[in-house]
Amino acid sequence: MFIPDHKVEEIRAASDIVDIVSDYVRMKKQGSNYFGLCPFHNEKTPSFSVNLSMGIYKCFGCSKVGNVFQFVMEMESIGFPEAVRMLAERAGIPLPEQEEDRQQASEIESIYHALRFAARFFYDQLTQTEAGKPALEYLTGRGFTPTTIKHFGLGYALDRWDALLKEAEQNHVTPEMLEKAGLVLSRKEGKGYYDRFRGRVIFPIFSHVGKVLGFGGRIMTATPDQPKYINSPETKVYNKSRVLYGLYQAKHAIRKSEEVILVEGYTDVIALHQAGVANVVASSGTALTPEQVKMIGRYARRVLLLYDADTAGADAALRGIDLVLSQGLSAYAIALPGGDDPDSYVRQHSGEAFQEYAKKHRQDFAAYIYGMARRRGQLDTPEGQAETMHVILASIARIPDPLMQETFMRRASEVLDVPDMQLRPVLSKLLQDQRNQVRREARREEIAPTAPRPPLPPLEATEASVQEQAPSAVQESEPLPQEKVLLRVMLEHGRPMLEFILNHMALEEFTAGPSREIVEILLQMYREGAIETQRFFDGSFSDAVQRLAAGVLVDRYEPSENWALRKISVPRINEDPQMAATSAMRLLKLIRVKTAIDQHKEKMYRASQGQEDLLALQSELMHLLELKKQIDRREFLQWNAS
Repeated sequence: MFIPDHKVEEIRAASDIVDIVSDYVRMKKQGSNYFGLCPFHNEKTPSFSVNLSMGIYKCFGCSKVGNVFQFVMEMESIGFPEAVRMLAERAGIPLPEQEEDRQQASEIESIYHALRFAARFFYDQLTQTEAGKPALEYLTGRGFTPTTIKHFGLGYALDRWDALLKEAEQNHVTPEMLEKAGLVLSRKEGKGYYDRFRGRVIFPIFSHVGKVLGFGGRIMTATPDQPKYINSPETKVYNKSRVLYGLYQAKHAIRKSEEVILVEGYTDVIALHQAGVANVVASSGTALTPEQVKMIGRYARRVLLLYDADTAGADAALRGIDLVLSQGLSAYAIALPGGDDPDSYVRQHSGEAFQEYAKKHRQDFAAYIYGMARRRGQLDTPEGQAETMHVILASIARIPDPLMQETFMRRASEVLDVPDMQLRPVLSKLLQDQRNQVRREARREEIAPTAPRPPLPPLEATEASVQEQAPSAVQESEPLPQEKVLLRVMLEHGRPMLEFILNHMALEEFTAGPSREIVEILLQMYREGAIETQRFFDGSFSDAVQRLAAGVLVDRYEPSENWALRKISVPRINEDPQMAATSAMRLLKLIRVKTAIDQHKEKMYRASQGQEDLLALQSELMHLLELKKQIDRREFLQWNAS
């Protein structure tokens, strides 16, 4: 899909990269940048940085860099046009829909288009047709307002075999693409298709960034031969284990409160949200999965599991608690009184009453497990008491943070009324068993059969390849720290600092490779009349150039804010870029001339061994030593680079 450059720039400017990245990673402000755990590789210490002013990200661990479009492309596994469309929809910027664009779109993008079309179709049938009135009355009868219906995109699937199918074909969405999106089924006789959702209230399932992934459909009147709910099958864009219903609508409230309430059904989420309890989500027709808990961890520190008081609900809560704890989150559980579900509770009482009840009756996982064992009579026997202790300690062992383990060890001692010294040996054994299991798995991976190693090439070929690779190795030389300062100043401040630096620096003084290439690109931009820094992060140039540009612009470490509290000023590069550039140029020139002096001394030594005339070399050395003095006195500021 062709999108004009000015439209791409408009979307980029309207997309807050910190806000976008925060949909995937928990970010924390440190100085002028934001840091979090890298979404592209496993790590325990945050090395993933986002620079808001430049609109770029960089991981100091795996070296991934880019702008907001590349981040979305990486995270969603989509192409550039779909990333632009996704961010445009988020920012409310319209893009033209052209038939030829849709025909050229990738399969994934076409599936998303089919799902968006279906969501609009179902919503229009609910809100704008006579056929949809019974469904609308059903929803309003359950207390859902028009605002809530629109906010969650609720809809209605007409009770016909081909209502969506026909409308889609008229709008150039093929039956084959509808089938790939999980919206239609092929007929048993093999000819044609029919709608999957018929005569049902529709609940669109959104990704955390607002993309329609699938649907849930609920019948309005119980029918013996029909299930209460049917859901979209898994597709190339919809993986149930990685999706939480309501997260798109709830993520800001979750991030603000650092807590999420986990419920069971679509209507529970909607009812609580409408009642003012916005930090609520549900698993999408599956038991809670590790992937879903990881997604919760991007936004929340605490998880409150709302479970049914029956045995199945209590067991599900226990499994959920262990998953939550293993991801480093705090786990709490609660059951509503009298068999109520959240939907019925807030309708009978209010959102405020629900929040008050949850605050008063929530239990941490140790108290919850103990209470469940007491209700089931497990504490009536010694072996039952021991089993309960083991279950609680096994949950504590899942916590990755040693300090949190210690906190809950003391809590378990309090709940069980057993001295913690008696519990510690059991916990230590559980932790040792976990470590042994990890070692065994690592050993199995080490001895797993691998593909045979290809034969070594002939010696002549190896030597030739080394010779061919030697120039590229030089090209990839690591720039000096002083070069990085100069590159940063030019990238951040554009034309004025570019003129200042390159009036006093020759291109050859920059290390061959990405460093010199960036300077050459900036010079070309200067000649063309516009320094477009963002082009360094949109894929216009090589990966090495992109990595270096991001690396010089994003600080991994910054002065602590405690210096400011003590009224001690710590200078930064962007406070006086000319002074920073002057200092960097002086140091860089001194390094270059010192290298030249060392090389000259080596030449003089070799010449002396050969009884050659040293006068010319000595004269050049004297010139270099004088040049070093001039540079040290900053006299180069009166020179012009040639």
